[in-house]
Amino acid sequence: MKNFQNKAKILKVSTVLRAMLFAGLVLWAIGIPAVLFQCIIFWTRPATTAPSTALCLQGSLVLSLVFRFMVTLHLFRFFDRLKKGCLFDAKTVGNLDAAGKWWIILWPFEVLHQEIGRAINDQPGAWAWNCGDLFAGLTLIFVAWLLKEAQELQEEQELTV
Repeated sequence: MKNFQNKAKILKVSTVLRAMLFAGLVLWAIGIPAVLFQCIIFWTRPATTAPSTALCLQGSLVLSLVFRFMVTLHLFRFFDRLKKGCLFDAKTVGNLDAAGKWWIILWPFEVLHQEIGRAINDQPGAWAWNCGDLFAGLTLIFVAWLLKEAQELQEEQELTV
């Protein structure tokens, strides 16, 4: 009875988180073209020579938005599979692992975006790297690895019984 209650709780929570991630996907789908449109307008203005740092800033912003979209998409797929009752099978855990890897890829672009923005605004000081994205990505990969190992242990136990 307890396993059924736990599964029901997982399904309920994953439904709520899936809805929140779907809203995030919609916002990213609107935000990415808006930023691209803004970049195109900025670069097509006549008689304006934009510095290369502004190009790098806009490029890192677009790439970080795309990577954030990919992280959100994989997390959405993870919770969608949980909602459907596919609890911790290989494909579900693979989505969690992929989200973590995309989040790690996002981290250097976020640092680059911060530093270029700081350089454009002439803010002196030491680098203040935000390692939150790196830690979150590593945490997701660790949890996915842990779930994979738990699956293998469960399969071994089922074979020995």
